[in-house]
Amino acid sequence: MTAAPSRGVSALQRRLSHAEERPGRDWTVLVENVPEWPEGTAPLPSADVVRAAALTYQPSQGLVELRAALVNREQLVNGESGLTVEHFLVTNGAMHAIGLVLRTLAARGFRTVLAEEPVFRGVYDAVTDAGLSLHTVGPDGWDEDWPQDDLTALYVNLPANPTGRVLTPDALRRVERAASQGVPIVFDAVYDAFSFAPDRLPSPVALAVASPDVFVVNSMSKNYGRPGDRVGWIVAHEASVAQIVPRLEWETVSINSVVQYAALDVVEHGNDALVGAVRQGREHYAQLVAGHPVLDVPIPPGGTQLWLPLGVDDVEAFADHALDMGLVLTTSANYFPSPEGYIRFPTGISPRTMRRAVDALDLALRRWGGR
Repeated sequence: MTAAPSRGVSALQRRLSHAEERPGRDWTVLVENVPEWPEGTAPLPSADVVRAAALTYQPSQGLVELRAALVNREQLVNGESGLTVEHFLVTNGAMHAIGLVLRTLAARGFRTVLAEEPVFRGVYDAVTDAGLSLHTVGPDGWDEDWPQDDLTALYVNLPANPTGRVLTPDALRRVERAASQGVPIVFDAVYDAFSFAPDRLPSPVALAVASPDVFVVNSMSKNYGRPGDRVGWIVAHEASVAQIVPRLEWETVSINSVVQYAALDVVEHGNDALVGAVRQGREHYAQLVAGHPVLDVPIPPGGTQLWLPLGVDDVEAFADHALDMGLVLTTSANYFPSPEGYIRFPTGISPRTMRRAVDALDLALRRWGGR
């Protein structure tokens, strides 16, 4: 059995601290998979809006204007026209949204969450903190390894962090079948703007609106490149939203007014430049590593990162070794279960940063092999 992640200081935080304690060095930090807006394209809220918003509470369900903009957003991105502002709950980021849903399910008596591995460690922690247990399966294990009880919920993340897998007709049928059997589903769609498959399927927003136990979670962090806002949202049946709003009100009263207005500006602006930058980053990476014995891997159909199998015997030791090359890496320890030998490589970074990162990673691999 794979051991549960430790709650102590992670290896990633230790490496970040190592870099922060040496500010004189020019570090290449590949920690975040948040895409970066190309220079001069990031939308910024007006100062007048920020000053006024700081003096008010917003409704616990979220700023009405922001929810209306999200209705339009879901119509554009996922083709769902049957939405109203009552289908939305604004949250303090996607992890807060996931936690709210999980705590609500736990209060109803659910005990197990089934998820495709590997799962982001933050999701693992949210599951266990809600008093639930996480059961992971491989990509083809939803049917074979389904726990035989009536207290199981399903967590689905497509496009997937970290693998870049996208929603396929087969996966959608599995989700729909589970929903028809009364299985609660948390569909994590925080990368849904970054599905590059030619036969792209939209996130199952229509299923969430029609089914009281299907919740689609999203956020500004990945899809809009604004992790500092800490704004996310849940799309769900009106009755389900109404059930969760009191929990959010009790926990946080309401989400920060300033960042909700900022999110409104960004959602109305759109994220075409950001999506285009990730698309170009994927192409640029493929050009930089063409023919490389380790780094030349198939580009996944979705997401904002690559899941690179480095083939090293100890990826944590390798990541420590890469610090000597000025490179800070995120390893498979950030996931559960932790597969051996993987790192996460972002594709939403500038061409200059990507070249520096590829060069440093190549050097680290060559020096590691020569130890």
